[in-house]
Amino acid sequence: MRESLSEARHARALARVTRRRFLAWAGAAGLGLAAGSRFGDRAGAATPGGSMSIAELTAAAKKEGLQLHAYGMPPDWANWEGIFAGFKTKYGVTSIYKPEGDLSSAQELQKFEAEKAHPIGDIGDVGFQWGPVAVQRGIVQAYKTAHWSAIGDTLKDPNGYWVAEYSGVMSFAVNTARVKKPPQTWHDLLDPAFKNMVTIDQDPRQAFDAFAAVVSAAYANGGSITNVEPGIEYFAKLKKAGNFIPVKAELASMQTGEAGVAIRWTFLNLADRDAVKQKGGPAYEVVIPSDGSVASPYVSVINKWAPHPNTAKLFQEYLFSDEGQLGLLQGYAVPVRMKQLTVPADLAAKLPPASAFSKVVYLTDLKALAAAQAVVKDQWGPKVMG
Repeated sequence: MRESLSEARHARALARVTRRRFLAWAGAAGLGLAAGSRFGDRAGAATPGGSMSIAELTAAAKKEGLQLHAYGMPPDWANWEGIFAGFKTKYGVTSIYKPEGDLSSAQELQKFEAEKAHPIGDIGDVGFQWGPVAVQRGIVQAYKTAHWSAIGDTLKDPNGYWVAEYSGVMSFAVNTARVKKPPQTWHDLLDPAFKNMVTIDQDPRQAFDAFAAVVSAAYANGGSITNVEPGIEYFAKLKKAGNFIPVKAELASMQTGEAGVAIRWTFLNLADRDAVKQKGGPAYEVVIPSDGSVASPYVSVINKWAPHPNTAKLFQEYLFSDEGQLGLLQGYAVPVRMKQLTVPADLAAKLPPASAFSKVVYLTDLKALAAAQAVVKDQWGPKVMG
């Protein structure tokens, strides 16, 4: 009896410790912005719609064929595979997403618009600054889930056209089979030891995570979101040194040794680290650079011409429920409602320490992001790729 009581006390102590660590991580990652309210199964008021109950949405999804087509949501990104599996288990909806998983934010919106006469995609997951772009183009429809009021005003469109789901933090994944001394700063990557090793995820003029890498480099070199040129100049210097290579930062290029350092969101690099460990591949180390790193949300959007609109709304209800938000956290993404979640101790214990996020800059100023994006779009080609 004494042994079981001791074990119970230890479990409670672990839960308290990991809970504190989790909340500190939430604050450091910048998403502790919402009120801690709870809702039932009824959808909140929306513009337009939002008055259907979960049961009514489920019935409507059945009429649509219990199918959901997602753009830009690959299985290894933020645990979409696990989230779609949970959605199918709960509501019987089959999600089609793998063929289009590698799209950038810009390409997702382009597909929405190009296919409007014969729509295919229902939902998308795009970088924070692309939400307003979608509204401006008139290619998304509005919906407010039951948890709408629990999400900070800076993290959603007031009319319901987009809403933040999660965020990541810019980090280095290091293949320690190629790199004996993992870089801790952006300055470290300029060392000749990293020749033909450093990669980002796609083109920063199109892909949000690659853009965030440029902004992070700007902060490390005296710039900021309102002065992004130092980040562009840094990558020009890195390319001239022969260290930055035009290879996609992904698990495949890291495993083959084609790349040695992948600059991506924490949720991608940490998930790859776990996958490599399970499969016995080259060891990974994930580093949040101490001299500059940014975090920013991704947002959920529904195609204006979605062939399965009610199924898309049902998916958003699932995604912003505790179950869906914990699914994101299992993939190391920082869920937008994370401070309202009850997190299992074993999951909280797997998260990076809050101290790693102490200097991370959280970006939610849409005007500043749009202005920085315009500068990158204008200067990246001639200064870096030219």
